[in-house]
Amino acid sequence: MALRLAGKHCAVIGATGIIGSHIAKAFAANGAVVSLLSRTAPEARPKLEPELLPYKPTDSAPSDNPSVHRFIGLDVFQHNSIKEVMGGKKEGSAGPVDILVNCAGISQTTVMKRTPDSELRDIVDTNLLATMIVCKHANIRPHGCIINVSSLMAIKGVPGAAAYAASKAGVIGFTRALCRELSPRSIRVNALLPGWVDSPMWKQLKPELKEAYLRDTPLHRVAHPAEIADAAVFLAANSFANNCVLNIDGGLSAA
Repeated sequence: MALRLAGKHCAVIGATGIIGSHIAKAFAANGAVVSLLSRTAPEARPKLEPELLPYKPTDSAPSDNPSVHRFIGLDVFQHNSIKEVMGGKKEGSAGPVDILVNCAGISQTTVMKRTPDSELRDIVDTNLLATMIVCKHANIRPHGCIINVSSLMAIKGVPGAAAYAASKAGVIGFTRALCRELSPRSIRVNALLPGWVDSPMWKQLKPELKEAYLRDTPLHRVAHPAEIADAAVFLAANSFANNCVLNIDGGLSAA
């Protein structure tokens, strides 16, 4: 059976997070060579590298693809470094990529009145502005694909996450506009909207909130991160998937 991403170079921003790491593993399992980028990527290498299926180059793979999976340090909070890492040609830069996944982000657990102004700025800078700057400077090959990880909260109000929801809603608007801008190069741009996932963000919720969300979710459970990664593989591999805003939330968006 042919691997869906054989010979593709995939860059995953925020690759050491729970969703980002599972996306990286899923891409590697489908034949891609993966550049894992995050602030802690070099330190996480000993743990994550054994979980990635080794890359086997194909005859059709571009000659400038990396020959092995790479772990590259990138702090998206430092916007000035994004251009050098994503668009630069020096060793340690991402180089040309076929698939770009923006998965870096920070959450929010306080109501607006109790959230410091500096934290509001950090949430928007990390979740939205950094995504825009990464897309601006990434060297994406023609017929490539961008997947921006948004959130169900972008379209479904949740108390205590107003700034987070606003930043993730901005990702959807950015995705739709960028899809039109990149059409001359046939680069597809999609957004992935996970619902509640078995992750630190879910684990830190109060028990009564968990119970309420599970009652409202028709499947009555949260997602495993691998299920979100499977949706990312679909968006990356399906060459007609463009301007998709894909909910993967167990039906919670219907509640």
